[in-house]
Order: sequence, then structure tokens, then C-alpha cells
Amino acid sequence: MKIRLMKATEDERPIDQRLRRRRFLGAIAAGCTAGVAGCAEGASDDIDGETVTIVPPSNPADSDDQWERWSGMTPYWTRVVEPLVWGTKEMHAKPWLATDWELTDDTTWVFELREGVTFHNGAEMTADDVVHSYENDILERYGDFVYGWLHLEPGSVEKIDDYTVEFTNTEPFPDFPGTIGHNMLDVHPPSADPWNGDVIGTGPFTLEDVEDGQYVELGTHDDYWGGDVAPDGLTVRAAEDETTRTNLLESGDADVVLEPSKPRLTSLRRSDEFVVETQQSSGSTFVSFNLYEEPTDDADLRRALNYAVSQSEIVEEALGGLGRPASGPISTVIDWAADDELPDYERDHETARELVADSSYDGEELTCLVRGDQDDDDLIAQILQSEFDAVGVDLDIELLERAAYQDRTGRGEFHLAIDGTQSNSPGADYIMWENFHSRGVDNIDLYEADGTGLHNLGGEVDDLIETGFQSNDPEQRHEAYVEAQRRIVEEAVVIPITYREYAVAMDATIEGVELHPIDRLLEWRSLRRSQ
Repeated sequence: MKIRLMKATEDERPIDQRLRRRRFLGAIAAGCTAGVAGCAEGASDDIDGETVTIVPPSNPADSDDQWERWSGMTPYWTRVVEPLVWGTKEMHAKPWLATDWELTDDTTWVFELREGVTFHNGAEMTADDVVHSYENDILERYGDFVYGWLHLEPGSVEKIDDYTVEFTNTEPFPDFPGTIGHNMLDVHPPSADPWNGDVIGTGPFTLEDVEDGQYVELGTHDDYWGGDVAPDGLTVRAAEDETTRTNLLESGDADVVLEPSKPRLTSLRRSDEFVVETQQSSGSTFVSFNLYEEPTDDADLRRALNYAVSQSEIVEEALGGLGRPASGPISTVIDWAADDELPDYERDHETARELVADSSYDGEELTCLVRGDQDDDDLIAQILQSEFDAVGVDLDIELLERAAYQDRTGRGEFHLAIDGTQSNSPGADYIMWENFHSRGVDNIDLYEADGTGLHNLGGEVDDLIETGFQSNDPEQRHEAYVEAQRRIVEEAVVIPITYREYAVAMDATIEGVELHPIDRLLEWRSLRRSQ
């Protein structure tokens, strides 16, 4: 078994605009699942019995510049800031700070704002706040990678009256309302300077304290527009891995933990002290091929490696049974995702060996990149290594820090990578675009540089993705996306692994947790302890 741990040197880190964009959109699509610095010692020592302690799967208190706008507090899970739109459990757009919206021409949206919403400083939210938040803190600060995500440019958000705002997309974008249902697209008043620690939102909780790398302390917003908030506050703690999160729960230092240790799920379920619930998420895990590097430019080799693996065994052996074996690259909680319509690569080593023999593969070592901060990906890679060896293909696993992984994939210096995609908003169209369109964030740099890309078939598949992306007809949109996915799987652009599920383990006295396909949209305001 060959596994190499690779660390990024200074000149490998993503310092140019292209890789800053990749890092930012990686945070959007994948939820920034980097490992965390450690756990708070005694973060909940001074809280009373009505405060609830939650431990999410990534650091809620990170001074990394991606959360600079919120004083180091992640906008995920903390529920301090809010967007205009929320998401239903069916992954549809739901009114939130906006009560309604209308497409008035091909590219213009008019949003009606909720009246009577107060910020944490007592001021009422109006159209001026929405325009300021988008123009000054989203479009101006984040630049071109946000333009591609939201299809907005500076000057495209305007006030009509105190409770009406107009957005003008750069091109037809029917899924715009769902796309802005994202915690990073929050509304705050111009009087606040969130870039310098003045975080004032509309959410049910208020930011009280951030201890870098350890915890976030939250109070409650007494005038929350959505009604009463049950807990007196929240402590959102950091834990560096799933074992630490589980230890915090079992020791009584946490009340709710997301993604606990998979090997300990059975014992948690059997205990009367804890409750475990699971939910299929909007995320998927797959192995992505570099279509423009020999020998993975050969579809026969890629199909052979699809036939070499059993998704159900990977789910059981590497993921502890958490997840659904996947046939395609997009989670089936998304309404246009394909599954039964896709080609079937049920494990067949004999067929795999025949395809390897017919391919251009000549015994060379294939490079598989794995991000070291993903708990399960190295186990998946080891299973792949064994299965590929059984069909005559040699796999070299390189375990990389996040920056080095992004640098290597961005330059196309790999054959395979353990990858995946996830939507943190109910509008999920962008995950199809960013992964598989020639001008998506994963492909555009090499596509523009030398006409290739990484995971993009181009041509008719680009056309299909564009049709789905721009169609106002749900049936046409669905058909275009399904056909694009069928071709992607037929050409073995990826090896689908799993439609992800996540687990939430909690103290048995905790009530009021309702799971959501997007874990970053979990609500905590109804949390309470049973008597």
C-alpha cells in the first residue's frame, strides 16, 4: 500500500485570484469542512441549564480570512445572520426575509421584503440594508467568483421602495431565488461593519463572543421576527474530528453533535442517554477523473475502474453504513438528480480486466489525490487501491493538505481525485455547472488556458447544462439535466460513490431538532430540554 502525506509549501498555496476563487467556491459548495484547531476547554462552564451546546463538523470560530466578514464566526449553524430566502426540506426556495419575488423579464427579479424585521440593534430592516449588503459587502468585496455564482455584477441591485428590491442578472437564471437562499448572503445594516467585528444580523441568536479556534457564544434576539426563541443561548464549540465530537457528547460537555464517530453510532443508538437521527444530504461523494491526462483520457480505462468497485461495500466498510450507494454524481434529494435512468456499473472484475486490456493503460501508476481533512476519503481511496489492483491497475494515493490539493487539481496534475459536490442553498443548479460545465469553477482555468478543463465533456453536455440552467420550464430543465448526467456516467467522467447522509447525535433530553437536507440550514430556536 502506498500512501504519501503531502504538505503545501509556501509557493504551492493558492495566492492568485484563480485559486482564491476556487477556495471561496469550495467553501460554498462543500461547506468548508476543513479540520479544526482544537476544542474549547470549559467553554460551557459559565452557562446555565437552558443554554444548549452544539458541535458542528467544522470550526465555528475560525480566524481564516474566509470568515473575516463575520469576525471569525462561521455564518453556518450559528443562526446569527440570515438571507432573503430559505429552503424547504424538498430543496425548494422558501420566503424568509423576503416574502415574495417575481421574474419581471428574462433577467430582472423584484423581491418584496418582510416588514417588521428588526436587527439585533433594534433598527428595522429595509431595502437600503439589502442593497448595501449585496453591493458593498458581497459584490464589491468578493469579486468575479461571486459574479459567476450569483450572475450579478456591481450596480445590479437597486431599491424600488422601502420594502422592494430589484435584482438584475447578467443572463437568464431561473434558479436565482433558490441560489441566494444561502447563509453567506446575509443582510445587515450599513451602520454595522462586520469586517471589523461589528456583526449585527436578524437571526434568532446574537453574537456575544468568539474564541478563535474554540467556540462561539450566542445570546438570543428577543424581538426575532420568527417568534419566540426557546433556548437562552447557544455555545457552538469546535472539535477537530468526529471522535472528539463524540467524546464531548458522552462526557456531557455537548448536547448536540453533528457527524459523530461512525464506529460508535451503534453504541450511541443502544444507549438510553442519547438519540441518533440521520438525514440524506444534498451532498455526494465521487471519484473524479482528469479527462485530459493520459491514460485517464481513455474512456475504456475509466469504465473499467467503474466496474472494479462496489459502492455498497464502500458505504459499509468506509462509511459505517451511513450513505446511499450512488449511481450518479448528484444527490437524489435534488429534484432533477438522475439515478435509475443512468448506466449501471455493477462490480464485475472480469469486464473491468477486459476493458483495461482494450485501453491505452500500460501498467503506469495512476495518481489519486485525497484531502487529508476529510475523515473518510483516505479509507475510500484504500478500498479503491485494492479493487484496482485486482483488475491490474496500480494506484498511488497522495494524502494532501487542502491548499496543496487545490493547487494540484487546479493545475491538472493528477489522474483521479476523491471529490464530491454539495449545495448549501435550495438552488442547486450551480453544482452541476461548477463541476461539469467547461466554464464551471473546476474546469474554466484549464479550459481557457488550453481548451481542455478537467471533468468536462464539453460540446453537447455543455449545451444540456446551459439548457437546464436557463430554462423556466421545469420539465425541460429536468430532462436536460438528466440527459447531461446520463452522458457523464456513460463516459465515466466520475466513479459515483455515495449520496451522503449525516448523523446528528444528541442528549436524550434534547427536543426540537428537525433535520434538513442542508445541515447548514438546521434551526436551533425550538431546542428545549424535556422534563
